[in-house]
Amino acid sequence: MKRIFGLFLACAMVLCAGCAGKKEVKSIQLDPEANKVLVDTNTDIAIVTDPENVQLAESDFTVSKGGNIEVGKNSAEFSASQPGKYSITVKKDGITSNTIIITVVQEQSELAKSDILDPKSETDTNTTRSNTDNSDASENTASSQAESSPAASPAPDADTTTENTNRHQTKNNDQDNSQPYIPPKADENALSASDLTASPDKYAGKAVTVVGTLNDSGTSLDGLKLTGYPVSISSVPAQLTGTFEKQADGSYALDVTSFAQVQ
Repeated sequence: MKRIFGLFLACAMVLCAGCAGKKEVKSIQLDPEANKVLVDTNTDIAIVTDPENVQLAESDFTVSKGGNIEVGKNSAEFSASQPGKYSITVKKDGITSNTIIITVVQEQSELAKSDILDPKSETDTNTTRSNTDNSDASENTASSQAESSPAASPAPDADTTTENTNRHQTKNNDQDNSQPYIPPKADENALSASDLTASPDKYAGKAVTVVGTLNDSGTSLDGLKLTGYPVSISSVPAQLTGTFEKQADGSYALDVTSFAQVQ
């Protein structure tokens, strides 16, 4: 009887030790080193978990378009052999991380280009294109009038008429194919600036994803000061990732690592 009781007690102790050693995941945050890289080039993704030092595996990651992930202790390395935009998410123990987007490009020169389409720039481009088209039409009209004589004008050549018609149709098709930029939806788990400022000590030093509206210079998000990676968009709803940090003067700011316009 004593032997059976001792065996039962030993099994119970082993089971309790296993339960105590298991860490229950509360949150997972991904923080990419860069949001744009060259093909076949590794880039680091910092992993912040609550509790700390939760070990993730490659099977916990979901990467679109077949990008490659190698997981370390507190970070992962991402690379891809084909250009495109890759979304990366982690899910473990029923907890889903924020989704990050990394753009893979073929040429070094493409690294400096912004992925965000400035609506003002697009308007200026369309206005310039329209003015150019109007100038071309005016030149063609003036040229026609200059070449006309008092005598009756000859009938237009059939080939010329067909060529002009085809050109007009091609131009209309190009206009139909140009679509306005539609920003993606914001991460439903993202924080707001007021969430951070209401409990600054809770988030200080942590990687976070924040959604709000940028000011007209792209230096603050709903009053939250932005530092680090320069934000090249302004006066639009945006989603930013970075580290929430306490400044030397006692104020708080978001050290930005990536940004995107959202709906």
